[in-house]
Parts: sequence; C-alpha cells; structure tokens
Amino acid sequence: MEMNMLLSKSRGTIFWKNLGIVLLITCIPIAVIGVIIYYIGTERIETEVNKAHQNQLQSSIQQLTDDLANLEHSVVRLAFDRSLDETLKKLDFVQEFQTTNELMKSFSLITESNSLINSVNLYLRGSDKIIGDEAGFHSVRTDEDRNLLNALLDTERTIYWNYSLKKLNMPDSLNKAIIIKLPGGQMYGSFGMFIIYLDQNKLNTMVQKLVSGEGVAFLFNENGDYLTTLPSHEDSQELLTLEDALKSQISVQNTNENMFKFDWHHQKYNVSYGKIAKLGSKWTVVSATPISQIVAPVTSLSKFILWISVFGLTMGLALSWFASNKIYDPIHRLKSLFESSRNNKLNEKDEITYIEHQWKMQLQVEQDLSIQIKQSIPALRESFLLQFLQGNLYTHTESELIQKLKQLDWDVAYKRFAIMVAQFHGISDLGGKFSERDAQLVTFAASNIIKELSTEKANLVHIINFQDLSIGVLFVLDPNSSDEAIKANFNKLAHDYIVAINNVLNLKVTIVTSRITDSMKDIPKILEQTRKALRFRDHHTSNQMLDMSQFMLTTTSQNHFPFELEREIVHTVSMGLEDEAMRLIKQFMLELQKNNNAELMVHQGMMKLLGTIHHAIIKHESNLFALYGGVHLYEQLMQLSEPDQIVEWFQYKLIRPFVKTLTITYDSHLREIVDNLILQMQKDILLDVSLEMYADQLQMSPSKLSKAFKQINGINFIDTIVRMRIEKCKELLVTTDLKINDIAEQLHYQPSYLIRMFKKSEDITPRQYREKHTQSSYTSPF
Repeated sequence: MEMNMLLSKSRGTIFWKNLGIVLLITCIPIAVIGVIIYYIGTERIETEVNKAHQNQLQSSIQQLTDDLANLEHSVVRLAFDRSLDETLKKLDFVQEFQTTNELMKSFSLITESNSLINSVNLYLRGSDKIIGDEAGFHSVRTDEDRNLLNALLDTERTIYWNYSLKKLNMPDSLNKAIIIKLPGGQMYGSFGMFIIYLDQNKLNTMVQKLVSGEGVAFLFNENGDYLTTLPSHEDSQELLTLEDALKSQISVQNTNENMFKFDWHHQKYNVSYGKIAKLGSKWTVVSATPISQIVAPVTSLSKFILWISVFGLTMGLALSWFASNKIYDPIHRLKSLFESSRNNKLNEKDEITYIEHQWKMQLQVEQDLSIQIKQSIPALRESFLLQFLQGNLYTHTESELIQKLKQLDWDVAYKRFAIMVAQFHGISDLGGKFSERDAQLVTFAASNIIKELSTEKANLVHIINFQDLSIGVLFVLDPNSSDEAIKANFNKLAHDYIVAINNVLNLKVTIVTSRITDSMKDIPKILEQTRKALRFRDHHTSNQMLDMSQFMLTTTSQNHFPFELEREIVHTVSMGLEDEAMRLIKQFMLELQKNNNAELMVHQGMMKLLGTIHHAIIKHESNLFALYGGVHLYEQLMQLSEPDQIVEWFQYKLIRPFVKTLTITYDSHLREIVDNLILQMQKDILLDVSLEMYADQLQMSPSKLSKAFKQINGINFIDTIVRMRIEKCKELLVTTDLKINDIAEQLHYQPSYLIRMFKKSEDITPRQYREKHTQSSYTSPF
C-alpha cells in the first residue's frame, strides 16, 4: 500500500535529478567501461566503412559524369546537325507533314536515347511555330510566351542552361532546360532554337543513388542554383536547410580533400563532394550520409555492453527508489500544500522553482491585498460614517463604534467630537452665474474648500455633503484642548470659510457650530440638532455664525400673521389672477420677514399659506393628482430655504398649474357673453347700471359673472365702468360746453368724486384737460 501511495505522487525534476545522481554513482564503473569499448570499436569500424563509402561515391559520381557526358553528346550533335539549316524558316509544318513527322520522330529518338531528357522542342522565330515530341505542333499564341522565347534567342550564349523555364502548355511549371541556338555556333541572328527539358524526377533519382537511408545528395552549379529538387514531404524544408548549409560549407573549403565531417542539428554527417564540368556549366555533386547510419553495424557489438549497463542501472534504480522517496517526501508535501490552495496548478516540473514561484506569488498577493485595503479604507470609512451619522448604527455600543473606526485607520478613543454645519444662500442673486441645477456642483466646491481649511485645524475631519447647498463637518478633537480654545479655533475657521465662499463662489453662508461631546453615540443627535438650528438664521443678515452651546430662541415682540393678505391671495387665486396673486404673495413674504427675522418662522408662515391655498383649490373640485402629478407639495416646500425660491415655487409649481386648468373651464360661450356685456356697457354708459342688473338680465349669479368678467377681461366690473365713464367725461369736455357738475350728473357721480377719479387717471383736472385740448373730432376708444 505504501508503494502504491508513493507511485501515485506526481514527480518533478528535483526527484528525478536526485535519483539520476544516485544511479550514476552506482553504475558509473559499468558505464565507463561500456563507453570506452563502444567508442574504440566504433572508431575502427567507422574508418573502414568511410573508405568503402568513399569508393562507392566516386563510382557513383563517375556514373553521373557519364550520363551528363551522354547528354552533352546528344546536345552537341543536335546543335551542329547540318540538316537543321535556315530552310526550316520556310518550312510549312502543316503542308509538309512528312518533314514535320520526321522531325518529331528524331526528337523522340533523342528523348529515348537519354533518360535525363523529358522532351525536345523546336522554336522558329519567323514562323512563330513550336514543335516538340511531347506537345506536338502548335503556334505561339500569347505575347508573354513570344517575349519569353525571343528573350531566350537573344541571349549571347549558343548553348546554355535555364534552371526555371516554364513550358508553354504548363504555365505554372518551372523546369530545368538546355537552350541550343540555330544554326550551331552562331551567337547572333539565330533563326530558331532547340529547348531540351530535363526529366527532374530521373535526375533527382540519379543523384539520390549516391546515398541511402537518411542521407542527402544534390547537384548545384557555379552560381549556387540547384539542379536537383527535394521530394514533397514534411522534412523537405529541413533537408533544404541542410543542403544550403552544406553548400555554404563547401564554398569555404580550402583543402584538397573532397570529404569532411559536418555537424547539423545534433547529428554528424560524413560529406563527400566532386566537381563535374559539362555543357558549359560546372556542377558540384554532394553526398551527405549520417555517420550513425555508416556505423550502424557496430551497434550490434555494443548491445551486449548496453544490456549490462541497463541491468546495473536497473539494480541501482531498485536499490535507490525507496531512499529517493524518503528524501523527496518533504518537498512533495510542501508542493501539495501550495497546489491545494490554488485552483489552477502551474505546469512547473522543478519543485524548488515551483515552490519559489508560489511563495513569491503569495507574497505579491499579500502585498496587493494590503495596497487595496489601504486604498479602500477611505471609501469604507466614508460609508461607515455616512451610515453612522444618519442614525442607522444606533444598535452599536460606544466601544464597538470606536473599535470599528480603529479598523478604518481612525483612532477616536478618548477623543472629543463636534459638528459644524454650513448653509449657502443667494444662488438666485448671482445674475445667471449659477442655476438651480448647479446646486450639487456648488456644494461639492464648497465641501472641498472646507476640507482644505479644516485639515489645518484638526487631524481627523469628515466632510458630509448633503447635496442641497449645505454641508456638515465632523471634527475629532484633542481631549487636552479646552472648550475656549476649541471655540476660538471654530470661530477662526468659520470666519475664514465665510470669506472664502464669499470671494470664490459669491454666496452667503450661515454656519452653526454644535456643542462639544465626549461620546460618539451623541454625534447623530447633535448633527440633527445643528442642522435644525439653520432654520433660525436671520433673513436680513447676509453671513451668520451661530453657536449651539449659546443658542436660545427668543422673540422680542409678538408675531403678527398677515391674515388679510392671506384672504386676498386665496381670492385672487380662486379667480385665476396669477399676476395679482404673485404680487400679493411677494407682499405676504415681506410681511412675514418684517415680523419674524428667523427663517423657521417665515417658513412656517409660508407653509400655512400653502395649506390655505391648497384648501381653496380642493373646493374647486380639481383633480390634485392630475394637476400636480402626485407630487407632495408640503415636502417640496420643506426643501426650500431662500425667499426668492419659495416665491417662484408658489408661482410655477402651485398657482400656475391651477390657473391653467381654471382658464380652460371658461368656454367660448361664456367669453361671448362677456364680450357682448362690454358692448352693452358702452351703450349704457350714461345710465345708472350695476353688476346685479346685468346678472339678472343674463340669468347668472353676480359672483359668477364677476369672476368670469375679471378672468376673461382682465379687469373687474367696477374698474371697467369707471374707465368707461372717465373716457366719456373726456369726450364731453372736448366736444361740449357742459360744466363739470352737469357732466358728473350725467355720469351719475358726485362732482368731487368725478374730479378726484379723473385726476387719478389722467394726472390733471377736468378743467386743465379742457384747456389743453381744442374742439376737435374725438372718438372714444369704446
């Protein structure tokens, strides 16, 4: 069972290295003897085999030379054949079929007489014809082929090689070919040429006979061009690289010997080469055979020695296996410990390297976690303090709160605490510099300013951004500082902060400082009280500093609520007179501020006005949900503190939506009634008329008629009558000689009342108006 457990362990390089050292020490004598015998025997055999291989290579090179000499003979005979003269230019290959057939037969005989020739082709420049034993007779069809053939003819040499010539009927092939210009021996002005294509496969086979097995043989010319090609298989690229290396090595050989040894990819080759000069070119034939292949016969002699070595190694393995496991066991346990702690195991065979890498990773992870914790502590502390100041951690004890903050890098044990709250005013008085939407941005800028100033006064400071043009600051104070020193520092900080906000943001500030406490549990309650104290700021003072420890709500006079204005506001709102209602609301705000300087009292007065208007709107049977979209009006008003904001809220959020719905209720029929009533009043201007009289005529209640008249006409009934009679008075003063008493009698006014009303309207008396205007045509606007 113990053996099975040991075998189940994964082994790394350390185990196998240790085991190998033990085995080498155990078997080194046998290994040394085997190696000496092996190398002494193989060296002698290698010498004899190399001699035999060299003789065979020389014989093969001579055979290759003979084949090329035969090819050369065939080429020269063809080049200087007297029957192939210029008469061929005039030969009609179609009409003189017999001559054409004999040429093709002679080409076939040449091909069959030499195994290296694949095909023979004849090209005549003037006729643009080409004939061969393989493709037969055909014309040159493309300019590309014609240019290729003419370029071959224009070469200065009479007989020469081309190592990458394509066949006309096989445009993608590259062939070795011999070019023979006609007539033979003429370098310029040739009328045609023979193109002898070599059989690449037979040439490769002939050269490859120089070697066997895994050896390589090839043929290249003086320009380094290969006359042989490699077969297409997966090792061809590697063999081509070997050929290039051998070719480079032969070019730098300075010895007269035609053989040398060459190392390539951890294998040693025995290389032999020879020179061949035929057909105007010089070739080098190279044969490279692995020495291991040459000395293969010696391996049988050394097998016995190897088997003895293997037996000794096996015995050493059996004897050292258990000892190696005992040595390796601590390393294995440590490695397993790391692997069990990670989901993804590294593919590392060296246990020591693996353990070192894992240890470094653990240290890096620990360092990264430490950095992340340090970076996240401020955010965690912000979140914790936010929950704490909102009163959500009321279940925590004092010690738990102190311990939690200590974990968040705040040591607040035996410390004192205080709160400062600031409210910003006057954002609507900046002439467009800030809008109401910029409240959060302004509050953020102000919080940054107080943060910079506060950190100079205390080490531990927490800024609370309420996102509503107000901020709070929590100070952790030194317990050794006196209350007087702390208050002095707070006053200095408040003064500096007010100056900074005035200069940078052009806003006014109200600052309230709380009482100092020794208990953290009291801080949420103190914060709530301090924020509430902002409501007691004086509306008539721009910048204020309030101290909660000395704060007392006192009144010097009895508060007076403007009930009359409240009734007038409700009446104008009920009639849909938005402009008049807003004028009265502004006056109402001024009355509240005059009687109550504290913001809280003014705000409570506006809340009562909201309740009264809200009650009046309900009496009109309006759908409040459709009118205000389900908005909580009282909650919205509670969020506002600036007088201008409150007045604008009353206009745009409360009154205007109601007035719009109220205006819609006055239909076109009622407007027509009011328009006809105005025309009737112009006709009855000299009569003693009243609202009740017209209401009886129209069969309407006086209140409904009065409300509709003012809603549609914009002016109430009495003011309209007075304006019409003033205009009539002006007409009578200019067009008649009636005295003012007579005119007043016609208009059903007392003379003194008419004169007073006329002067109020025109800023002059009736007499002055008559004197100013001459008797001229006058048409009343009514």
